[in-house]
Amino acid sequence: METMRIVRLGVIIFLCQELSCGFADESSCLPGFESELLVFKVHRDHLHRGKRLGRITFNTCDGRTRTLFQSVDKRFDVNMDGVLSLKRPVTLHEGHKVFSVHAWDSSGKKHTAFVRVERAHNHEEHHMDTEVNTTPQMESLSDFPVLTFPKSSSGLKRRKRGWVIPPFNEPENSKGPFPKKLAQIKSDYAKETRMVYSITGEGVDLDPKGLFTIEKLTGNLFVTQKLDREKKASYRLIVHAVAAEVDIKETPMEVIVHVIDQNDNNPVFTQNPFSGHVPEAAKKDFEFMKVTATDADEPDNDNSDVRYSIISQDPPSPKLKMFDINTVTGGIRVIETGLDREKYSRYTLVIRAADMAGEGRSTTGTAVITVTDSNNKAPQFEYSSGRKGGCIIPPFNEPENSKGPFPKKLVQIKSDYAKETRMVYSITGEGADLEPKGLFTIEKFSGNLFVTQKLDREKKASYRLVVHAVAAEVNIRETPMEVIVSVIDQNDNNPVFTQNPFSGHVPEAAKKDFEFMKVTATDADEPDNDNSDVRYSIISQDPPLPKLKMFDINTVTGGIRVIETGLDREKYSRYTLVIRAADMAGEGRSTTGTAVITVTDSNNKAPQFEYSSGRKGGCIIPPFNEPENSKGPFPKKLVQINSDFAKETRMVYSITGEGADLEPKGLFTIEKLTANLFVTQKLDREKKASYRLIVHAVAADDARLKEAPMEVIVNVIDQNDNSPVFTQNPFSGHVPEAAKKDFEFMKVTATDADEPDNDNSDVRYSIISQDPPLPKLKMFDINTVTGGIRVIETGLDREKYSRYTLVIRAADMAGEGRSTTGTAVITVTDSNNKAPQFEYSSSSFGLKRRNGGWIIPPFNEPENSKGPFPKKLVQIKSDYAKETRMVYSITGEGVDLEPKGLFTIEKLTGNLFVTQSLDREKKDSYILIAHSVAAEVDIKEVPMEVIVHVIDQNDNNPVFTQNPFSGHVPEAAPKDYEFMKVTATDADEPDNDNSDVRYSIISQDPPSPKPKMFDINTVTGGIRVIETGLDREKYSRYTLVIRAADMAGEGRSTTGTAVITVTDSNDNAPQFEYTTYTASVPENKVGAVVAKMSVTDDDEPGSAAWSTKYRIVDGDKNGFFNVSTGPSQLEGIITTAKPLDFEKTKQYILSVIVENDEPFVGSLPTSTATVTVNVEDVNEPPVFIPNEKVIFKPEDLPVDSELVTYTATDPDTGKSQKITYKIANDPAGWLNVNQETGVIKVRSPMDRESNFVKDDKYRAIILAIDNDEFPATGTATLIITLEDVNDNAPSINEGSIKTCNRDPVPVLLSITDKDAYPNSAPFSVETQGDTSKNWTAVMNGTATGIELRLSTPLEPGQYNVTLRVYDQQRLYQDHFVQASVCDCTGQDIHCSDVVKNALVPLSGVLGILAAILVLLLLLVLLLMFLRWKRGSKEEPLIPEDDLRDNIYYYDEEGGGEDDRDYDLSVLHRGLDNKPNVFRNDEAPTFLPAPQYRPRPANPEEIGTFIDDNLNAADNDPTAPPYDSLLVFDYEGGGSEASSLSSLHSSSSGADQDYDFLNDWGPRFKKLADMYGGED
Repeated sequence: METMRIVRLGVIIFLCQELSCGFADESSCLPGFESELLVFKVHRDHLHRGKRLGRITFNTCDGRTRTLFQSVDKRFDVNMDGVLSLKRPVTLHEGHKVFSVHAWDSSGKKHTAFVRVERAHNHEEHHMDTEVNTTPQMESLSDFPVLTFPKSSSGLKRRKRGWVIPPFNEPENSKGPFPKKLAQIKSDYAKETRMVYSITGEGVDLDPKGLFTIEKLTGNLFVTQKLDREKKASYRLIVHAVAAEVDIKETPMEVIVHVIDQNDNNPVFTQNPFSGHVPEAAKKDFEFMKVTATDADEPDNDNSDVRYSIISQDPPSPKLKMFDINTVTGGIRVIETGLDREKYSRYTLVIRAADMAGEGRSTTGTAVITVTDSNNKAPQFEYSSGRKGGCIIPPFNEPENSKGPFPKKLVQIKSDYAKETRMVYSITGEGADLEPKGLFTIEKFSGNLFVTQKLDREKKASYRLVVHAVAAEVNIRETPMEVIVSVIDQNDNNPVFTQNPFSGHVPEAAKKDFEFMKVTATDADEPDNDNSDVRYSIISQDPPLPKLKMFDINTVTGGIRVIETGLDREKYSRYTLVIRAADMAGEGRSTTGTAVITVTDSNNKAPQFEYSSGRKGGCIIPPFNEPENSKGPFPKKLVQINSDFAKETRMVYSITGEGADLEPKGLFTIEKLTANLFVTQKLDREKKASYRLIVHAVAADDARLKEAPMEVIVNVIDQNDNSPVFTQNPFSGHVPEAAKKDFEFMKVTATDADEPDNDNSDVRYSIISQDPPLPKLKMFDINTVTGGIRVIETGLDREKYSRYTLVIRAADMAGEGRSTTGTAVITVTDSNNKAPQFEYSSSSFGLKRRNGGWIIPPFNEPENSKGPFPKKLVQIKSDYAKETRMVYSITGEGVDLEPKGLFTIEKLTGNLFVTQSLDREKKDSYILIAHSVAAEVDIKEVPMEVIVHVIDQNDNNPVFTQNPFSGHVPEAAPKDYEFMKVTATDADEPDNDNSDVRYSIISQDPPSPKPKMFDINTVTGGIRVIETGLDREKYSRYTLVIRAADMAGEGRSTTGTAVITVTDSNDNAPQFEYTTYTASVPENKVGAVVAKMSVTDDDEPGSAAWSTKYRIVDGDKNGFFNVSTGPSQLEGIITTAKPLDFEKTKQYILSVIVENDEPFVGSLPTSTATVTVNVEDVNEPPVFIPNEKVIFKPEDLPVDSELVTYTATDPDTGKSQKITYKIANDPAGWLNVNQETGVIKVRSPMDRESNFVKDDKYRAIILAIDNDEFPATGTATLIITLEDVNDNAPSINEGSIKTCNRDPVPVLLSITDKDAYPNSAPFSVETQGDTSKNWTAVMNGTATGIELRLSTPLEPGQYNVTLRVYDQQRLYQDHFVQASVCDCTGQDIHCSDVVKNALVPLSGVLGILAAILVLLLLLVLLLMFLRWKRGSKEEPLIPEDDLRDNIYYYDEEGGGEDDRDYDLSVLHRGLDNKPNVFRNDEAPTFLPAPQYRPRPANPEEIGTFIDDNLNAADNDPTAPPYDSLLVFDYEGGGSEASSLSSLHSSSSGADQDYDFLNDWGPRFKKLADMYGGED
């Protein structure tokens, strides 16, 4: 039935549609162009790129205002608003151009129209081009897309949902023109009624006011002037839209304008000059100072990445480069030895600081380095050889700021001539007759040198005075003596901040210890001295939120870092720190400055634009900007584009278009559920300047609920990432030597790949150097804009300086940015500025006589002359030949010196001949000596030097310096990438056309994929890539045949080979073999292997493009897992990094991506695997809380008293398990625990003074055990702090003393009490019994010892002294001290008399010996009787067959099994009830006690200490329990049970061996003696 209902409903709908079509009226809409031929008129034939021609209208019939157009002619572009513009220049050769344009309606149908662009006639020119007015008011021709959305129906009825507007970016320092349109913000109510727009917020009605305006009727948003990111990084605007004629109002919309940083700030040195000191004996790599510069551009950006370099060093001695600078830190270090303070005491370095990692805008500063003295020269004392006297000069110093009184005597300077005659002294020099004059004076007769006022080291650190001494009455004068007065520094200068305030920027997401800025202060006091040792501290922070100390400062460097998290730009966008800088390492003079910290935005809050479901209007999404070369991390979130249907149902988002599914693919992705739009890698504006994306949104549960596709434009903002490139290098030019000033004769040009008409590509030129720097240093100047080179000085002279080489710098950012250098070679051409001079002798050609001398014209001979030979070169003639016949001869090179025989001379005529062709490459000149002697008279000319220059001819081919050349090029190399160079030499004359070699490529093998994949620089030989498409997998090697030809490529030539190997680039992304994995892992296990994921990669095995690395991108926010690369490099291994908890999370779903160690070339899709991790439940031990419990109890707590209830909980909440309790370690056996409840009670009396108690604390280990199949045990520690009870009486440590019976001195007895205060000291004492008669006992001053003194003289002998000692609580104990009274006086105790008095008479001794003999005789008789008794058998008292019942006591079982320290008194409990059974403990009396080691002072020996003392205790024969001899009652006989006694075990007849008892130590010695012997 349900199926039939659906069919019927479908039929009804179909009939309704057909009927509606039949009654369609003229209002029916057909999609299409407004005309099949669209004509656009222009006023000139040549049209420039970017020219806008007009607008093409296409009716979609569904309310859309934007349509996808396509021009067949690729020189023209039609955007989605229908604006027709030129992508490339076009010339209308026939006066017009016709091409077709396609458009697609909402059903996907293609429509075509023809466009004709034609030149207007003259009379039409004042009417034409109205369509192409580019004023901002012409919304139809805006550069910015207007994004509107279809309505659900006609009229003022609002569709339910719309798109959300992302923020957009505007570069700072835009050149305008202003006002400059940013975007059109439009409500789609504007289709039905006129809307009025307005804006409020930052930059409008809030400071800085007036930056933004909006046209109230069009919604065009303008910026009125260029923005400055350093002043404000973003602006929040509120857009309002209200209907002009009806009661309709849009909900206000927030629009965020981000200001994109441009490199518009030069680095600024924190001070200038910097000063430093280096010891002259410093070793290589010794860093002694640092320069620092700041850049106001965006932190953590190339624009503020400052690098340092040294431009020059003055003086350049002893070596040109004595110092080097760390490009990153600015640290300056010594790189050459040879510093010498006596020769070069100061160096000045010109330092360059450039941003863009050294390639951008730059500034220069100065570092002044003072070389300090090292003790490397022994003192030298010089004396004149003849004089008797000399000046005696003591060295001295004077502290600055002395308080006088003035004049103040410094020293007396005295000549040793003063011993013989009166001397007159005077001084000259600095501070005397030279500025600053008048500081020093000298008394002319005494030589006392005075200072007249206080000195200031900061003005002048030392003064050089010259002392003169002249005898007053005789002609004696001392050689003037130099005296140096050094001014000693005092701390008289406060530190001064290098700027105030300092400004810095910190990202709100900055982590702890992130250092983001630095403050610096200088101190004018002496460097490298406490007076100038500046330290920094933070005095206050405003605001003091969210914590009082959000920042810390490095006391030495001034670096400020974050020390607390919680920075929030939205709450606290700026902090002001008051910084203190104090010298004397922070303890001296101080000053304060301010650091203003701006918190910059981090992408931690995605923009959310929400609309209620009932609002009627909507805002249009403008395009937004993304800077190129972003540092990531990637994928980097751009914006969240959200449909407000998402408030009621789940929407699924996707994107298509350029950078998504169109080339270059994979640049942009969107999260399908959140609509977060990401860029996956950094963008490059030079590759593509903007991307058009289409965003789709479909309800997840109802495919019919669908948003209309939305176009999003991402503009790539240019960054200054390209250095200028000269169009050729070198440039060559010619200038006449007679050129006048300002004569421009050549031009250099450079291009920049950055955005045209932008500072980044604004190239300026400058001349860095001129070689030779003669006749003046600057003979030429360059037009900074055009590159034209002109003469600015006269004096060019081809004969002196025929060639100049200029090093030219081309820098973008109007000369302040990235730069490159090139060469301009200038040839000075001849001008007719020297008249020829011909000198003749009076009688013949070539020679003119001057007082009998020679005048020889220079002459040249070309090499490789063809003769005929001998060939006349010149006639050499003496002017003596007019008067007499002369004979000529020659010697020298080429005559009688090698190579001999090249030249001859006719002896009578002087004609000089060359005999064969010359070779310049063998020898380029010859020096001959011409001799002339009269044949008939005695006349001889002085020998004359004649030089023959060999003129070069082009007789040598170029020769490659190697053949073949080999090079490597990555397969992903971009165009113009130069990767190798070939070179050739020519043996002909250098700097001549004959040796001017140029290069060209003759052939390429293979000629694929294009026949010209490479090009060669004709001058340098550099080979570069000029086509894309290198593929190592297809063509791994290329062979180029290279031609090298001289005469600038037109002369002699040779060929060579360049073999190019194409190296692998990462153009194949690794792929997971399986995209899903499922694994189970037990909880609580760290390092467990979860999954091993195999991948494949088509790149070259073993390369960085083949080896892989892995990242978990989703599902592991808390870092429970780690992923690493397996040994094969093609395997990802996931392991647990933290313990998993089954009770908290039972399953994890991880998303893992695989990448290569080398970045991908271009846009490659990243393979992703999904790993489902199921956590297995493991029985976990019960947990005590706390794990260590401390309680306080008195030590005399009665047995069975409850101490505490100590229970544990079971973390296995999913199981119902029972926990029982047990004591694992109770050293003294004082406790027991209830297995069910965990209640712990006293089992036996506790004693605070026991050896088991340390620091009043007794420790026991408690166990909690669950009843799982495999039980788990939890452990805890119970610490009982025992409170002292007075249960120990004090005792005297000494058992015997000695004292004299005359004038005895008191004997000090020490007292010990195991109890603690107040149950111990102070003590008191009383004498007992007869002791009181002869002895006195009093307490010492501290009441911790007894002073015992004999009060009545006694005879020498032994006496017992009885003392009763009380503690503070009056608990006492009597002690007996044996006192030996000696016959002596005072402290001189001698007890020989005591021994003498103890002797007895001889008769007494004999009596004692007789008694002993009688006892021995009785003992022998007793032994004989016992032996006789052993042989007779006695009848038992009770017959063995007497079966009477007997009652025995067997209650001597001792303690329980849980005892650790056995109480032996338990074993005696039965004996205490049997008075007729006695016990005799046999303690070993003759065995020595072991020696125990004292506790070592070194903690590292504690292990050995424990082992040694444990071994000694185990082998101690004197330790209890002792062997006991027990006598028991007769138990009766006839029992059916066998005897349990071991004494009769030998009667069993078993032959047992008890020798092992000898190995059990001294405690089993008696058993070993009883059973171990053979008897």
